[in-house]
Amino acid sequence: MLQMGIAVAAAAVMSMGAGSLPDKMLFLETHPPAKKWETYQTTESKGLPLRLNPCERRTASTTDRLTTRAVHYRSEDTVKYEQLVVYKSVSAARKAMRGLRADLSRCANFGKGPDRHHYYTKPLKVGDDALRAGGRFFENGELTVVVRNGASIYVVGESAWAAKSLPLKRFKGLISQAERMTAKVCKLPEAAC
Repeated sequence: MLQMGIAVAAAAVMSMGAGSLPDKMLFLETHPPAKKWETYQTTESKGLPLRLNPCERRTASTTDRLTTRAVHYRSEDTVKYEQLVVYKSVSAARKAMRGLRADLSRCANFGKGPDRHHYYTKPLKVGDDALRAGGRFFENGELTVVVRNGASIYVVGESAWAAKSLPLKRFKGLISQAERMTAKVCKLPEAAC
């Protein structure tokens, strides 16, 4: 049994290569072929800011990151996204999560006119540390779940109108996906779960 676990960990490391995640690590990467009105965009860059980005930062610090991958799906009326960031240490991931919470507080009401947005957050019991957030924009909104597990942060979200109370039932699918990724990411030795 131990040998099998070591073999799985070795295979995960070998498939990651230098500073990247295994193929099909994110659930949206295994999508069906896009129809004419759909797009899927995969981005792999350490400088990619967290997808939940209330202060609208253009880049993120790459000092503490090992790798980042994001998938963004868009159709005529729906947006879905996932992002996984693996940090060099658990303390670096904790620091990033504290920074996100500070941004959500500092930029909860940001912008003016049609560029204005409002964010609401509540804690969540998934992984080592988690939150659920709702954002309202000029004509739409989003629901997002962010989970830190070990040295990784996973962000999953979708377009939806956010209620200030952020009822758990509205996040059911996102929480389920975050729980599955929490288990999946622990197979990566770098995640230090």
